[in-house]
Amino acid sequence: MKKLLYLLMISLLIISYSCEEDDHVDPTFIVQVELDYPDDEATASDVTVTLTNKTDDTKFEAKTNENGIAEFEVIAGIYEAAVSEKRSSDYFTYLYTGLKSITVTNDWNNENTVKIELSKSKATQIIVKELFVGGTPKDDGSGYFGYDKYVVLYNNSEFQADISDVTLAMVMPFNSSGSNNYYDGSTLLYESEGWIPAAQAVWHFNTQVVVEPYEQIVVAFNNAIDNTVTHSQSINFANSEYYCTYDIEDFSHALTYVSPSSAIPTSNYLSALKYGVGTGWALSNSSPGFFIFSAQDVALESFVNDASTTYDIYGSGMLLDKKVPVEWIIDGVEIFRNGYDNQKRFTAGVDAGSVLMTNKLGYSIYRNVDKDATEAIEGNASKLVYSYSGGTEGIDGGSTDPSGIDAEASIANGAIIIYKDSNNSSDDFHQREQASLRSI
Repeated sequence: MKKLLYLLMISLLIISYSCEEDDHVDPTFIVQVELDYPDDEATASDVTVTLTNKTDDTKFEAKTNENGIAEFEVIAGIYEAAVSEKRSSDYFTYLYTGLKSITVTNDWNNENTVKIELSKSKATQIIVKELFVGGTPKDDGSGYFGYDKYVVLYNNSEFQADISDVTLAMVMPFNSSGSNNYYDGSTLLYESEGWIPAAQAVWHFNTQVVVEPYEQIVVAFNNAIDNTVTHSQSINFANSEYYCTYDIEDFSHALTYVSPSSAIPTSNYLSALKYGVGTGWALSNSSPGFFIFSAQDVALESFVNDASTTYDIYGSGMLLDKKVPVEWIIDGVEIFRNGYDNQKRFTAGVDAGSVLMTNKLGYSIYRNVDKDATEAIEGNASKLVYSYSGGTEGIDGGSTDPSGIDAEASIANGAIIIYKDSNNSSDDFHQREQASLRSI
């Protein structure tokens, strides 16, 4: 009997000890993480902050409040706070990122606020995806048809973009080959002053234009009709979703500006603000420097009409430029003529490189895919088409997309494409064997 009682007492002690162990709870502490934005920029609410326990990799997430503070309740330990926030403004996307190591001890003060200093990077939201200017071979082999130029503008971001204020322009001189009087020795004379010469005229939209994330618009520069009726390898612009540069009062050259297709609404016509001479906007068919910009803190028409923004390189009053501030420029592409000596016209802040083009053969200048960013998009894996064969690397001066992703085939397959945007056309573009609109 005594033995049984002894065993019962031991069992009760063990159970009691076990319960005490089970009831032990580590104390928790309040960790407040505040986002510290650069340049005194406004804080944002509803931004996700991730707190990772570096011992067991446990992750916690919290949203910032109206004061930019995220609050966590955690046990003592060593943590890493991380944040990545994107914003969209003025045709650019901005990425704010930050990391902070936090050690929570048993004497942690719950009133403490830990600040994460965020760094800021900038990416272009609206980009030039494709530029087709070189012309198309005629069916009878007699030459080429050069009035089917176009540009594709693409929203390379996850945010909707209102591009109603985007303006289309070309740099002077018209061609990259030959003489360039804008050089002072080996330096472009406007580089130190921070502007780019926009030649002859600029084009602007006359209606609200909204581009959804990872979508595009087409702007036909010439003959906004179905050109395939007379030239089978050309482009059919008879599409109600397309836009065109058509301002017959300023540019009346008959071969360049036939009346647009009735499929294109008149609201989709872009208008010119002209300050140079000529009956046609002289976008080079061999080596243009094309760019888009948005006037800041001034109406576009006021900028064009302001005599102080005019530059007359020859003093003739004929070949006039407008001094477009570099900070207004959204995107640009410098095209060099294959087989010729070429000179840069864009400064490095607009385009640090160039891409070679051979004209008259139906080739276009097409932007390369950002492979890593595109493959990282959830759901893209099964939709991406590889083994891209649309480049011109097999010919002299040709090039291809090093990503190996066939962008147009992938888009048709439902994939989302993010294009490369390093501000260097040498890396960002290649010469495509066939203009992308020919397959539509």
